[in-house]
Amino acid sequence: MFGMFLLTGMVLGFMMSTYYLLMNYGELSIESLYTLLTGNRNFEFETNHLSKGDIDEKEVESWEEDYLDLFSNGEPVKENKTDLMEKGIDETSTRGGLLKEEQSLERPEKKRGDNMTDLFQTNIELLKLPVLIGENDVQRMLVSDLELDFTAQKVRNIDASIRDLTYEVIADKVIVQGVVHKQVFYVTEDNIVQHQAEDVPFSLFVDIPGVQPGMDVDIDPIIEDIKVKLLEGGAVLHQKVILKVNVLVEEVQQLFVETGEGALSVVDRVIGENENQTMIESAIELDIPAIKITDIVAKLQDLETEVIKNKVIIQGILHKQIFFIGEDNVEYHQAEDVPFSHFVDLPGAEPGMDVQVHPNIEHIKRELINEGTTLSQEVVASFFVKVTEEVQLNVASGNKLVRLREVLGENTKQILNESTLALDVPAIKVKDIDVSVVNIETQVITNKIIIQGIIHKQIYFIGEDNVEYHQAEDVSFSTFIDLPGAAPNMTGVTVKPKIEFVKPILNPTGEELTQKVVMELFVKAFREPPAHRQIAVVSVPPYGV
Repeated sequence: MFGMFLLTGMVLGFMMSTYYLLMNYGELSIESLYTLLTGNRNFEFETNHLSKGDIDEKEVESWEEDYLDLFSNGEPVKENKTDLMEKGIDETSTRGGLLKEEQSLERPEKKRGDNMTDLFQTNIELLKLPVLIGENDVQRMLVSDLELDFTAQKVRNIDASIRDLTYEVIADKVIVQGVVHKQVFYVTEDNIVQHQAEDVPFSLFVDIPGVQPGMDVDIDPIIEDIKVKLLEGGAVLHQKVILKVNVLVEEVQQLFVETGEGALSVVDRVIGENENQTMIESAIELDIPAIKITDIVAKLQDLETEVIKNKVIIQGILHKQIFFIGEDNVEYHQAEDVPFSHFVDLPGAEPGMDVQVHPNIEHIKRELINEGTTLSQEVVASFFVKVTEEVQLNVASGNKLVRLREVLGENTKQILNESTLALDVPAIKVKDIDVSVVNIETQVITNKIIIQGIIHKQIYFIGEDNVEYHQAEDVSFSTFIDLPGAAPNMTGVTVKPKIEFVKPILNPTGEELTQKVVMELFVKAFREPPAHRQIAVVSVPPYGV
């Protein structure tokens, strides 16, 4: 009985003491108790739960010191005055957010990898450039004897040129063939100047290590000297032609290039590339019933491309040579042309950009039907498309040898062209005029570029009978643009015309149409020939590496 009374008293005492703590110290006691039970060192001491009327400042400081001793376990504490003051606590206390000497508030700096996202934030460009593979030259002496039509007493002069130049690339060599064409002028015994022509073929090869078929070749042949001597009393002309042939081999490559302080050059920036497939189906009626198809040779030809926003449209002809065995066991041939149209998605593509298409025939499925009179075919073709954009960049110097078109200068000029056209049918209204600039020709003189061309117009108008008519007009134009530094034979030129405004004016009778066309001509000049420069090329790991 006494035991039950004692146990009841202890329980009541505990409950009363707990009630007292809750009533006087509020959440502070609960949080303290939770911290002691769980060992949580992230406990936060917040004095905003207590009013100044309940607890004075000295008592609060005493509590903080007690908790500091309890939670630190005697370990040295690193004071962080700024953090504590922001939370309303002085620098001598820290509650559960204590910082030990070996701890730090600073997070380790995150290092970025060399991915494509970082690439676009740097001075690195993906360019399509001709990389020099090798260069070499050889000399040959071509000896020939020409029988003259008349006996000569003297050779006045010989004009020589190289024609019909061809080449073939094999492993580590370039084979060059051509003809030295000579115009021989000589003085006969009766002091008359006669002319006689001669063609001397030649063939040679140039060693260039690393060269492979399919690479780009630039051949520069030069006739360095011609030695002549009259033999047999002037009846035979003995000639020795010293020929020098320089061969340069390049390969177009895609390179990640660093831009910087180099020469301003025009380069092709790679916008993107993509490849996809299409199936071209057709059925052809054979001229002769077949029992077997022996072969079908197909190729894609007459390709035309058009760049629209984010797409490249490809049109062309699938040309096929069909070989088959007839019922008489004789092999026959029949050709077939199948037009096709296809498009390739390429994000970033815009009208006016340059496009290169590499087609490939991957598979041909054939089947004879209708007792051998019809051949059904399914051709799988793939198209690899690359889109580039011509831009101006300062390319940094490095150790990769490429050929660059260095910009000499550029200029813009506007011209007003006015013309009057007699209409085939009197008009009451001009509906539309489509204007384009074609057949542009340029001539470089000192510090100037002369430009000639044709303004081609397609005119659509409404006649007096309310029928729409069409009439074309071509108007020639000629102008010049100042470009300091331009010089003949040393400057290449590109011209980009732009029609800015067209104003049509019908005369009162509607029989004549006057047109005022405002055109802008943008001219860019390059140094010729292109210069070989060593540029800085960087290695970019795959995305995400």
